[in-house]
Amino acid sequence: MNPRILLILCGIGILALSYFSDEIPSLGGLVDAKTGPSVVIVQKGDTVYSLARRYGTDVQTLADLNQLQDPSKIDVGQKLRLPAERKSDGAKGQAVVPVMARGKSLGEFTLTAYTSGPESTGKKPDDQGYGITSSGAKVAEGVTVAVDPDVIPIGTRVYIEGIGYRVAQDTGSAIQGKRIDVYMDDLQKARHFGVKKGIKVELVE
Repeated sequence: MNPRILLILCGIGILALSYFSDEIPSLGGLVDAKTGPSVVIVQKGDTVYSLARRYGTDVQTLADLNQLQDPSKIDVGQKLRLPAERKSDGAKGQAVVPVMARGKSLGEFTLTAYTSGPESTGKKPDDQGYGITSSGAKVAEGVTVAVDPDVIPIGTRVYIEGIGYRVAQDTGSAIQGKRIDVYMDDLQKARHFGVKKGIKVELVE
């Protein structure tokens, strides 16, 4: 082959490689090669919950970091910042460890979501006890979960995989055994949450 043609083809190949290497595929979602692993590009089918589980964080952390008013609404192509990782001491390449200490494993649970409204509690805003948990505390998104008190004592702080830290403040007739109901203010968000199985839960000591 003519050396000049070969040189031109090599140049085209290098340009093409440079162009298509701007984004590096990850496990569902793309990590932006220009900014490193601290930014992920939302792909079709991704949710804040699934990304939180994939990258070892929780929904609340991602929502706060990216100023998401509604974590259930993200768009394909949207860039989301990931929390900085902290590696353990020792040889390079060791596994990343959580920034905050957690507690004793309680096993895997099934998660659902609920609201203060009649669709979840049978109560309306003008009813007595509306928005008040079994513990007597007022429900709070990002804090309150309903549990089976025989499994998780009321008042206990737990860490829920992909969700974050919550407090067992409420109970429910359908919440039996290894099942947790996560409180949310918005009905649509609660419905979108659906049913999540095999979620690891830890009792924070």
